[in-house]
Amino acid sequence: DFLCAPLLARGRSHALFAKAKTGKSLLVLEMAAAIANGRSFLGRPESPPEHVVYVDYEMTPDDLHERLEGFGYTSNDDLDHLHYIQIPDIPPLNSAPGGSALCAAAHIWNAALVIVDTTARAVDGEENAMETYRDFYRHTFMPLKAAAITTLRVDHAGKEIDRGQRGSSAKNDDVDIV
Repeated sequence: DFLCAPLLARGRSHALFAKAKTGKSLLVLEMAAAIANGRSFLGRPESPPEHVVYVDYEMTPDDLHERLEGFGYTSNDDLDHLHYIQIPDIPPLNSAPGGSALCAAAHIWNAALVIVDTTARAVDGEENAMETYRDFYRHTFMPLKAAAITTLRVDHAGKEIDRGQRGSSAKNDDVDIV
């Protein structure tokens, strides 16, 4: 069962990574807006809108507005199901308080999808330490997965893209689909 075929399996944890400035956030934002609005996207047919929580540690409000306009959204489009949290003032998501805050928001908004963009900015701790990302999973993605909420972590590739995501190899251990 897909939330957005072929990219997101419903209720599963995902990681999307690529080199910097390759359009990861652009792709993910367009997908999130389509799911929240019910628009078709990459072969996904039109469907009823679903709630999406997008936690963005990078873009400004002007960036967001410009990108949504570029996707063809206007003030007439209903994006009430897109809960966009820009440069959040919450504790790191690899801590109990941070994970609890995001999980509470997901439950309040009845989220079908939670996106964290970009992972390295959402956590505190050594990027190459497996504990950093195991704690992220334990405090944030595991409770969301237990609630059958689809999750997507956006991340950067390492210097050698064939070696995977930047940082600890533990990042691959806590997701279903990379």
